[in-house]
Amino acid sequence: MPMPFGIRKLALWALVALFLTLPLCALATEDEAFVNPTRNPNAPKYFSEKPGDLQPDQIVASSFILMERTKKQVLLEKDSEVARFPASTTKILTALMALEFGDLNEYIKMEPEDLDIPKDATRVPFKVDESVALKDMLYGMMLKSGNEAANAVARYLGGDVDTFARWMNDTAAMLGCTSTHFTNANGLHEESHYTTAYDLAVIMDAALDNETFREIIRSPDYDLRATGMNPSRKIENSNVHIRRGEDNKNYYPWSIGGKTGFTTPAGYTLVEAAEKDGVELIAVVMYTSQSGRWEDTKRLFEYGFSKYESITPEQVYKDNPTVLQISGFDPVLEGYSNSSLPEDERQGRLRLDIRPVDPSRTARITDLKPEIETIRQNFSMYTNVRWLKELRAPIEKGEVMGHLTFYPDGEDEVVYELIATRGIPARENAPPTLEEIERRVAEDPSPFPPFGWDWVLPPILSLLAVLAALRALLRAGLRRRRSRKQIPKPKRRYFS
Repeated sequence: MPMPFGIRKLALWALVALFLTLPLCALATEDEAFVNPTRNPNAPKYFSEKPGDLQPDQIVASSFILMERTKKQVLLEKDSEVARFPASTTKILTALMALEFGDLNEYIKMEPEDLDIPKDATRVPFKVDESVALKDMLYGMMLKSGNEAANAVARYLGGDVDTFARWMNDTAAMLGCTSTHFTNANGLHEESHYTTAYDLAVIMDAALDNETFREIIRSPDYDLRATGMNPSRKIENSNVHIRRGEDNKNYYPWSIGGKTGFTTPAGYTLVEAAEKDGVELIAVVMYTSQSGRWEDTKRLFEYGFSKYESITPEQVYKDNPTVLQISGFDPVLEGYSNSSLPEDERQGRLRLDIRPVDPSRTARITDLKPEIETIRQNFSMYTNVRWLKELRAPIEKGEVMGHLTFYPDGEDEVVYELIATRGIPARENAPPTLEEIERRVAEDPSPFPPFGWDWVLPPILSLLAVLAALRALLRAGLRRRRSRKQIPKPKRRYFS
């Protein structure tokens, strides 16, 4: 049955209207595909002057983690083991593998498949057939987040992207990642390309052991060398935390650097490291807002720095140095009783300084602040002292008095020298020390003991005293025996 004219007309107008609104619908869908997440409106207000009070609800990111590097301790986290899309933070592992197995001076020729990426994907850009050194390729990949550069690196190392991706997964598993599966080298969205905040922290921790990686990520910009197809040009780091400038309110002075990322399904991501006073932290935020990733990581870092402390044995020692009471020295006779001198010197005591026996072999203690305070209060439990000389005058300034061995938790011991901070003269009439006697004997070529009144007179006087005492005792004994042998005579009596 034919459709009535009125209904056909209405259907026609509906089709026209739908056709006209399709572009608008498509544009609206594209613009509104990603909505910046916001913080929990019920979360308590954050006060920057009290960073240690940070709570998970004061972070925008859907997943995040804060890890301390020395002990790998997780200080704060939320859904850190929930699988999410990493976006370009994937390139951290790509860069690490290139640095470990590639040659930075080798040139890579860009192939057409390297540039087979979506039109809206970030590029350095490099051109087809352009030959680029691996070093420049990595800077373009990490600073500008060039996806074609990541493809070229994957092809250079693995032959093709799929093979390199399998290699990435094997490497991630060896590093300790348990929930990571990568299908490409750049992080462009694929449903089977995922990881977790915890695994990204593990990957970042391994990458930070590579000094070239650290050099790349902390560079605010880099000058790409000229090639046959491009002139020399400057690229800037997409991580605004390390770009110093008056107009950059997000500059963070403690940032070591990191890697940003964004796709619509992944949201804004950031993996970053920071160091302050010897404490190194790693922060990972996943599916956060464009501006939230800067504030999120800053809050996490400040929280970690408020909880952790890093000190050296030298710092602990100098808070409570060894003070020795030196024998063979009279501070009063030597003029050390002056009240203007330090009390230790007035009392004839000596403070010892500390320095490592091997300057390249030092130790650092990094832990939560209560644990550091316990070490400060009980430093002797972590150390052992072996004295190298007798603790008596004379002592020269800078003389090594002994060795202090520090036993760090889980590491090899570190040995320090204990050094005299000042000289102490010997008392003029002080008896010779054992070391002086041994030195005199060693320096005397005669096989007979050396003769001197200071050596002979004391034993002679002692012998005379003993003889005099024996003589007195003998005389007293003779008198007693004589008195017992005498027979009393009877007295005469007279009577009147």
